[in-house]
Amino acid sequence: MAKQTIEFSDTLLMGEWRQVKGAPVGISEKILSRDPETGNLTRLVRFAPGVQIPAVQIHDFCEEVYILEGYMIDTGKKLTAPAGYYACRPVGMVHGPYDIPVTCLCFESRYQDPEKPKDPNCSLLK
Repeated sequence: MAKQTIEFSDTLLMGEWRQVKGAPVGISEKILSRDPETGNLTRLVRFAPGVQIPAVQIHDFCEEVYILEGYMIDTGKKLTAPAGYYACRPVGMVHGPYDIPVTCLCFESRYQDPEKPKDPNCSLLK
């Protein structure tokens, strides 16, 4: 099975925003599509003003992020990423910690490394 087919749709009607499990309060997501066999997903992620992510992030999956609104600060790299900025992170890339002084809305894709066999233990499946 793969991600479902979706013609252009209004994302306002595509499910509810929900708190991201295990994340600090103020980080919510709206899943746009998901492959149940791989865990690969596309989502919107919204950070409320004042959210801080105090630890560095390292994933066992690939991640691509495009900032739609607002900005975030990678305090480890001393990098401010405003709307229009994009990141492509392969498995194991270190990023963060983050401060979100105002707000930030991101379009994000997470997927298992296409160069490797499907990993049934990938955290995307949990």
